[in-house]
Amino acid sequence: MSALRDLISAVAGAALVAALCVGSSGAADRPGRGDQTPIQTGPEQEQGPVAEEQVAPPPYPRNSDLAEFKLRNPTSNRFLVDTSSLTVGKDAIIRFVLVIRTAGDETNVRFSGVRCSDRTWKDYAFVGNDKKWKVDADAQWRDIQELRYNNYQETLYGDYFCLGRGVWTSGKPVGDARKLAKLLRNPPTPDRRVPNRSD
Repeated sequence: MSALRDLISAVAGAALVAALCVGSSGAADRPGRGDQTPIQTGPEQEQGPVAEEQVAPPPYPRNSDLAEFKLRNPTSNRFLVDTSSLTVGKDAIIRFVLVIRTAGDETNVRFSGVRCSDRTWKDYAFVGNDKKWKVDADAQWRDIQELRYNNYQETLYGDYFCLGRGVWTSGKPVGDARKLAKLLRNPPTPDRRVPNRSD
């Protein structure tokens, strides 16, 4: 009888040890309060840059929609923006119709875009003598340069369209199309601390 009791005790002890091992192994496989290992939920979806929208030129501008803006340096031309054509796309590009009138009474009309993020400009299309748009299929983004004369690109970029100026720009538009149109209709008072670059 003693030998039988010893055999039963040994078997019961072995079964208990096996049960404890299985339980601890399962607990180790489950993340608990003290488990600092992040739970894998699949690869993160990274959002890439927004693709440039394809926008057709708007109708030929009407004089009543034109807002003239002044440059900081000398020019013999007049520069106007068709405020009804102003848009700010999901791609953050400001698109508009620009009208340039020369002292010789010539008119140049173009459909242009400004990208605040990298200080660049693109002319998408021009109006021919027939007052119809001619799309430039090879149009490229080009850096906005600060010119001594006819500095219209840098003026629109720095004074009306993009937040900040120069190295301080945030790379974002000042606001939506309505706000940009309002700024063109009611331009801000020039900061006299900024020197006139016509010297």
